[in-house]
Amino acid sequence: METDPPRPLTGQERLMLDLLLSSDFVGAPELREQSRSAVVVGRCGCGCPSVDLLTSDSAPIARVASRLVPSELEVLPAGEEAPGEVILFADDGRLSYLEYVYFDRPPADWPDPSRVRVLG
Repeated sequence: METDPPRPLTGQERLMLDLLLSSDFVGAPELREQSRSAVVVGRCGCGCPSVDLLTSDSAPIARVASRLVPSELEVLPAGEEAPGEVILFADDGRLSYLEYVYFDRPPADWPDPSRVRVLG
């Protein structure tokens, strides 16, 4: 992981995060509240768009059952490309990592929303 100075989420990062948090699950309201203050503080070193997140200490802590948030995005393949997933982690009840899971070569960008389906 490469550390970056804090910066706002890009439009694509925000869209992926909002789609993941559109499902109803225990802790979702608190994570949605946290997402309003989320900033990017690091990125994956492999070249994929996965990012480390940091949220405001004043945002409520979510009671999630595990580190992996129980909502994911299925990324439908385009052409010869393998399918993928977008998943979200929360450490100690706080948003921490937005990850694009791929099964081929690292994608440079987040998937087009037309190729994404919310699961969870």
